[in-house]
Amino acid sequence: MYKPLNSNSLYSNCGNASILQFIDESDRTILDIGCGAGDTGKLIRSIYPETHITGITCSEAEYREAIQKLDYCICIDVERDVLPSFTDKQFDVLSFIHVLEHLVDPIGVIQKLLPYLKIGGKVIIALPNIANWRYRLQIALGKFEYTDGGVMDKTHLHFYTFYSAPHYLIAPISQLRLEYHFASGSFPLGRLRNKLMGEKVRQAMDRLFSRLLPNLFSHEILIQAIKLN
Repeated sequence: MYKPLNSNSLYSNCGNASILQFIDESDRTILDIGCGAGDTGKLIRSIYPETHITGITCSEAEYREAIQKLDYCICIDVERDVLPSFTDKQFDVLSFIHVLEHLVDPIGVIQKLLPYLKIGGKVIIALPNIANWRYRLQIALGKFEYTDGGVMDKTHLHFYTFYSAPHYLIAPISQLRLEYHFASGSFPLGRLRNKLMGEKVRQAMDRLFSRLLPNLFSHEILIQAIKLN
């Protein structure tokens, strides 16, 4: 998660497993922008131990954690600072996992990082979905209240829906071609989920409704684009 430069905030979890569907053995070098405490990179390396992952964070607290989990990490403001050369390396993957919604100019940042991506390389993006049924209901009830995390995080500067995300983040960049556009979410059944259904049935239902009505039931938007030139 992207925070102000020199912040002591620390964003840490078990890593974002949703993006693993975009990663394979050919992705040997990954630049993780907004790497947090390095947990997603650690998760990727647990499956692909030969993958070299470089992280970028603007939180000094996150940097101290991430440098222990990733191959390399730098603490800079990716919007304002000059990027390092990374020894002239071009990466197989640029990942923006729940970071673009925190930036003043997300398109500008993607374009700024594209020279570091190989032709044919992947841009992987994960974003929260503001059109999820929970937030539609809150807005219908007249509530639009910021929180300390989640979709309504008070540090979010942009909000995206399943359909608007590729339109605003991929379509304006001629060097990128949209390859995959998925949604991750759940079908709301409350306590019935655990009482009436096994785990496999719940997972199958969640996948079905996230595919049929992604803007309504997804909580996470997942995008993969390819660099053309």
